Amino acid sequence: MKTLLSLEEAHRMTNGDFAMIVAKTHNCATCKVINDHLERTIKGFDSINVAQIYVDDIDAFRGEHVVFSVPTVLIFSQGKELLRQSRFIDTAKVNRLIEAYKK
Repeated sequence: MKTLLSLEEAHRMTNGDFAMIVAKTHNCATCKVINDHLERTIKGFDSINVAQIYVDDIDAFRGEHVVFSVPTVLIFSQGKELLRQSRFIDTAKVNRLIEAYKK
């Protein structure tokens, strides 16, 4: 999974067709588990842009997207937020949105 290194990279990504960003911190054990699960979920969907961002490195992302806890999964399309899941990620909901996009 690609790691975003700046807020500008995040802006470019969120304005695309379909993008998923996982906001996390360096010391979050749950984030690793969620990351692994999401990578398995999106395998084979080359048209989905997926990246992770460390909010302890890029604090402006946390403020701009109101990320209070990690992990937070954000899905965007054309600059609009379609889904936000924090801490307890409903992976079935994420899967349904990806499947709907695929069609």
